[in-house]
Amino acid sequence: MIDELTAAAGSSNLALVQVSRSSVLVSVLEGTTPVTWAYRDGKAAEVPSDLAYVDQASFSIDRFNISDVGGLFRAAAGLAGSEENQTLQIVDYSGGRVMMAVTTNPESRAVFFQPDGSIMPSVDFHAAGGIEQALSEVLTGLNSVYAIGVQSSLGAWVDHPGTEEGTTVRRQRTAKVPVTTTLRSEESDLAPFRPSLLRREVIWKVVQRISDEHDLTGQPDWSVTMDDRAETGVPRLYFTVGGISEQTDLSGNRIPG
Repeated sequence: MIDELTAAAGSSNLALVQVSRSSVLVSVLEGTTPVTWAYRDGKAAEVPSDLAYVDQASFSIDRFNISDVGGLFRAAAGLAGSEENQTLQIVDYSGGRVMMAVTTNPESRAVFFQPDGSIMPSVDFHAAGGIEQALSEVLTGLNSVYAIGVQSSLGAWVDHPGTEEGTTVRRQRTAKVPVTTTLRSEESDLAPFRPSLLRREVIWKVVQRISDEHDLTGQPDWSVTMDDRAETGVPRLYFTVGGISEQTDLSGNRIPG
């Protein structure tokens, strides 16, 4: 049906795909103009749409494994705890990242899938592997950043210079939601540095050391920010673990003060 609708629309350059149990909708780009076709009530036709082109990424349906939409719905229902009015949506989710997700109405929790149809894994920020995975996702393709951070209750983030002068971009990866991008119309007062300076394995080692030294039990909330607020020319790591604050060098060695 998606093939039929894109053929009717005259383009396979997709901006949106929506599939429910009883309907299919596609929006294609003709230049910068979205054109939307849908199959509803047994008929295919061009339909009005409020989708606006704001430089979002387009895609080919061939990139995504939708051979078993029912399987995607069942997997999503198991995680979200609801199968009410499920819709599979493929769209530019944020910052040019085209994602596949199943949502419900009333909304419970969006469940995201990889292009191959596997569930996008959640990230555990109380484990070294989860921290490294989230940081890898937010830092991909960046050569200059203002600050890098991880907060156990929130996720991993990075602030980096925008493509337009006087702007700053934040990327963030939370435990259950893929990387999102937001643009701020202001320039950071921090000096930029190369993200390759970050030794990701150091973060969890320092968190564990602080927890052990202060007999913090369970999984205390923690955070770390890497930046050059001290204006030394080399960024430092600023930790807070269970209310205990500490700053270290890039190797995790404690810095007094």
